[in-house]
Amino acid sequence: MNLWDKKAKTYARYSETLNKIQQDSFEEFKKLNIDFKDKLMIDIGCGTGVWTLHFAKVAKEILALDSSKIMLEILSQDALNLGINNIKYQNLSFDLFYKENPHFRCDIAFLSMSPALQNGIDYKNFMTLAPLRIYLGWADYRKSDFLDPIFRHFNTEFKGFYKKDLENFLIEKNIKFHKIIFNEMRVVQRSREEAIENALWHLDMNGVKTDKRILENFIKEEVKEQIESKIKLLIF
Repeated sequence: MNLWDKKAKTYARYSETLNKIQQDSFEEFKKLNIDFKDKLMIDIGCGTGVWTLHFAKVAKEILALDSSKIMLEILSQDALNLGINNIKYQNLSFDLFYKENPHFRCDIAFLSMSPALQNGIDYKNFMTLAPLRIYLGWADYRKSDFLDPIFRHFNTEFKGFYKKDLENFLIEKNIKFHKIIFNEMRVVQRSREEAIENALWHLDMNGVKTDKRILENFIKEEVKEQIESKIKLLIF
């Protein structure tokens, strides 16, 4: 089973109210005179449509791309509930999508907090999709008072950072880009069972297989997780 399918049931869903990172991002878009009205867009690693549905309200059409079938089903249902019908769906990883659609072009290519881009080939292909590219990703810091001790116990760590990511690629290729760093702090409350499943999922993403009973020894009650992170917005 696709790991993101497992995550879908507890993944954040669209909210009409913008979260802090979305507020800060849209303010930055406004400063840079980026207009999504009547644009053709692609949202790579769109998930449940946390961003997709905001864009779809003003864009001409948006292609929602994700490797998780269940995430796309949730997005499709939320779009139906909102009366939004200008979204097309593709249940593929980015590399397979590009292989099958090498000539795909749109006005704006968008990606937020997705591991869809893994290497230089992906970065290069991402750049060909549109004249304007928007990327939100982890910067150099993410701390969780719940997950970090578990990661240390299993001799692993948060895997959202890459030694050479899209920003490094742009610098190496001497491609100019606009960058801003957002600081994020949030609290997530989960039941004991939800917290155990969340920890198992993160360990699985890191290639660590473990018995659920081991985590039950760590997690004795419901969890209020505090997360602090730095997120970077790249526009080029």
